[in-house]
Amino acid sequence: MPAYLGPVAHRTRLHILGWSLLSGLMWALAWPGIGGLAPLALVAWLPLFLAERLHDSLPGRKPFVPYVLAALFLWNAACSWWFFFVSEPMATKVVSVTAPVVVNTLLMAVPWWLKRLVHHRVGRLEADYAFILFWLAFERLHHDWDLQWPWFSLGNVFANMPALIQWYSFTGMLGGSLWVLLANLLLHWVLVAYRTGHVARPRPYWAAALWLLVPIAISLGIHVTHIEQGTPVEVAVVQPSIDPYGQKFGGMDPMEQVQAMLDLTEQVVTPNTRLVVWPETALQESVGVDLSTPVPRFWGLWENDIMGSHSAQVIAEFQTRKPQLAVLTGMSSAYLFPKGANLPITARPLGDQGHHYESYNAALWMPSEGDPVFYHKSKLVAGVELMPFQRVLGSLDHLALDLGGTTGSLGQQEERSVLADPGSGIRAVPVICYESVFGEHVAAHVRNGGNLITIMTNDAWWGHTPGHLQHLSFARIRAIETRRAVARSANTGISCFVDQRGDLHQVTAWWQADARRHTVMLNEELTFFVRHGDIVGRTALWCSALMLLLALSRWARSRDAAR
Repeated sequence: MPAYLGPVAHRTRLHILGWSLLSGLMWALAWPGIGGLAPLALVAWLPLFLAERLHDSLPGRKPFVPYVLAALFLWNAACSWWFFFVSEPMATKVVSVTAPVVVNTLLMAVPWWLKRLVHHRVGRLEADYAFILFWLAFERLHHDWDLQWPWFSLGNVFANMPALIQWYSFTGMLGGSLWVLLANLLLHWVLVAYRTGHVARPRPYWAAALWLLVPIAISLGIHVTHIEQGTPVEVAVVQPSIDPYGQKFGGMDPMEQVQAMLDLTEQVVTPNTRLVVWPETALQESVGVDLSTPVPRFWGLWENDIMGSHSAQVIAEFQTRKPQLAVLTGMSSAYLFPKGANLPITARPLGDQGHHYESYNAALWMPSEGDPVFYHKSKLVAGVELMPFQRVLGSLDHLALDLGGTTGSLGQQEERSVLADPGSGIRAVPVICYESVFGEHVAAHVRNGGNLITIMTNDAWWGHTPGHLQHLSFARIRAIETRRAVARSANTGISCFVDQRGDLHQVTAWWQADARRHTVMLNEELTFFVRHGDIVGRTALWCSALMLLLALSRWARSRDAAR
């Protein structure tokens, strides 16, 4: 250890902090939309590993986790500063920036804290292995609870380098996280072996080289040789570029917005186009209901009578002139529950006669044949569309961050449905905004028959900042995991198509009204990841539990021995 660490004079708390911050900086430089130097991720933990050894060489038992927090805070702040660009009062801006950064920093420190626990109770080597398990388990859990925020899952770092991650079709994105974690650990061991004079021990060198190079070689081979599978179909996406702050939710007549999107659609579709996708919350109508009659009379985007809305009527009339065309669009909708129905916790009172309704960030599917179908966004944004832990804490809707449209706790859909158009054979996977970050969620739709991923998003809340670029990049991972083409319609951009290898096509410019058309392949084959789900994450959860049990048993035995 002394040879590895250098002179004792250099093992100061300031040096430890410096190495820790370097790790956070390297993660920021690696991240999509920030530095974009993704290969840095393979060595980004090394400075923090070094800081840990420096810390352990000093006398005393001061905690190491504060240094970890410094690194993680720098990484989170550098990659999500764009939260500040939400158009809200300054006090709200401060909360919208600091809350997710601070909370996510604390959560990301948990695997490091558990690593230190195992280090003290079991040993350094076991703690190194345990850290990989704990981090993967954390990423898995961070996909499925009220504060879910998988944005910073390590495997996302290669989103803009699809040629390197074709094997995600077998492992999913968490396979990339495993690659990154073990690569850092193996290189750390190589550095330790070199600095301590154990050069004659070739095992860590060969292990590191193989772990780094073999996945890259396999991926490049797949990327070069992969042939698009499925039936070709022509699809269009529309980008209306309607300002969500000044126009979309009140500043511009909802029917003017619909007409603008119809005009763009007319410009791009051909007699061969089978589907057009409009962005998230493209349909906006004030909803109202007359409850004075025996049968309620609705106006606006009520799902009880969607064809009574002006928006649906105009789209249906357009389809009479384009009978081959299915339309998929985002909308802000509501549903009135019958009196006496079992009400979800997200139901809201309407009037004083015991009526209740539920609001949705939804999609409206109007196929070329058949009746309209609804999809409700399932993965909601905490603090905007979902008040965390509402079942325990009660209604907290007054604390919701208002980004226009419908806020507070929205209704959501448990079924991973697909939207079928019999005439074209399209079975669309509806993905609304934030849902595109969740690989296993999208895979569940594909497993239920989806052959085309359709992403409807806004991406304008934070302006022309890295946020919308990061969001776009994650669509490439979903295409690789499922081997499904993606049609992405973003209100202000970037709209595009993604092929089954994760390559982009027909990319629009930011904040320019546009529409694009492209022929995509409707693939029916299921990848290993789609068939079996997130094996990496589930395995890590079980192994993490076993590792914690081992640490607890060692601790119990040491206490008994001390007695």
